[in-house]
Amino acid sequence: MENPFKYGGVVRGSYFADRKDEIKELRREMLNQNRVFLVSPRRYGKTCLLLNLVDELRSKKIACAYIDLNACPDIKSLASMITTLSSRELETNRDKLFKILSGLQRLRLKVSTGPDGSIVAGVELAVDEKEALEALLEGMRHTEELAAKKKKKLVIIIDEFSDIQKYNGASVEKALRSEIQRQSEVGYIFSGSEQSVMLSMVREKSRAFYKLGRILELGPIEQTAYIRFIRGWLKKGKFAFEGQHLTRVLEIGNHVPYNIQRLCSVMWDQALESRRISPELIEKLPVVIAKQDSPHYEMQWRAASQPQKLLLIALSRDQSVKPFSRDFQLSHGIGPSSSIKASLESLVKKGILFKRLDGSYRFVDGFMPYWIDQIRRNLY
Repeated sequence: MENPFKYGGVVRGSYFADRKDEIKELRREMLNQNRVFLVSPRRYGKTCLLLNLVDELRSKKIACAYIDLNACPDIKSLASMITTLSSRELETNRDKLFKILSGLQRLRLKVSTGPDGSIVAGVELAVDEKEALEALLEGMRHTEELAAKKKKKLVIIIDEFSDIQKYNGASVEKALRSEIQRQSEVGYIFSGSEQSVMLSMVREKSRAFYKLGRILELGPIEQTAYIRFIRGWLKKGKFAFEGQHLTRVLEIGNHVPYNIQRLCSVMWDQALESRRISPELIEKLPVVIAKQDSPHYEMQWRAASQPQKLLLIALSRDQSVKPFSRDFQLSHGIGPSSSIKASLESLVKKGILFKRLDGSYRFVDGFMPYWIDQIRRNLY
């Protein structure tokens, strides 16, 4: 039996842990073609949740276009992707699709060959790049009209939406809001992991998306459901274990779905011979992972300055503390606050830390503190 605990990529179907309530809620919102801002901390399985939602909606004959903003370096690529994916979802007849896309003014038909040799229809910018925003709005109007004509519900999901700021955000946000609030045939989900950015978009009166839709904050997977999921796979694999010990896996993983999946995957592999999962094995799991990822951590460590290394060592001991507090600075022998601030900003830019809404800082990779602990033991 293959290891069922998947991580690091798209996890679907029976390998996807729970999130039944969230999928049910999002499905209801999209059936009513509403607008939802999905806000999630890093590594909480947001993208997997959305793609499992897409599978479910499509099974109910609802057209879905999923767009990752990371794959759109500029407005013209976003215009092309929204128009192309939405049109393909709404019109499956190739000849009719060619005709529909040929009728656009700022976007022109682009025909290419797919991986299987089939002819694939898409669009590209047909005007000067200065008109890229108008082309995007034309594409959105086109999808609205096509959905109405086909009498088919359409859902557009834009992942990593906080990156919209890279397109000269303010003007783009205003234009998008103006178009979206006129639409009645399309439901939208805007999702992102930059929590403070996403929340400010919807909650600040000065922002274009203020109260455009509801906010759904993605939290940890409910503990009982997650343990049930883990127990189910372990029983299928014929492993011996005590149910109460599995809560420790969730604790070590800080209830972050990615971390828990990784821990369970390593746990499965480590216990393959004995088929027994002991408390001692569970305690070793994060150290095993830290050793597996040591080359990556080593690169990040070398790129950090000495003050940054001292700060990382301090935070690895306790991530819940406020780094600007006097007690923190005295107990760890670091400071002053101006130096700590500069180090934190740099470490966030490097993708080693991220700032939570409560003002505390966390490691992006939850297993890095275990690797730093080994460094600290060697240094002191």
